[in-house]
Amino acid sequence: MSTMPQVPDEMRMKHLELLQTTIGRLGTNSFLIKGWAMTVSGGLITVAMGSAGWAVAVIALMMTSGFWLLDTYYLEQERLFRSLYDRSVAPDSAQVPLFSMDAERYAQSVPWRRVALSRTMALFYGTLALVDIAVALALLTTS
Repeated sequence: MSTMPQVPDEMRMKHLELLQTTIGRLGTNSFLIKGWAMTVSGGLITVAMGSAGWAVAVIALMMTSGFWLLDTYYLEQERLFRSLYDRSVAPDSAQVPLFSMDAERYAQSVPWRRVALSRTMALFYGTLALVDIAVALALLTTS
């Protein structure tokens, strides 16, 4: 017989809904960051190719790198909260305190570098960075 007090199902469901809302919000933030990254990088590259020169293309590369780091943070947080959610729905979920939002305990299972270099992140931001570099080099050699 368990010594842990039984938690009503409706309280456990509210906890899971809270976690789902947080995961959804983090996913939305990641999506918005990708949109801003593409817009800012594309705009700066367009300006650089116009008459501004290679320095603006380098600024586009720095902006792309910054968006990559910020998106990595949000994606890492989303994965941490997914781990907390998975643990909360597990059969032995009584070990997860009710309404706990402490996802940091799963930080070792979600390494930052693996998130930053995941296939989707590397393809998206790597492509933007390569375009930025290519334009900067092309403008540098023509000036």
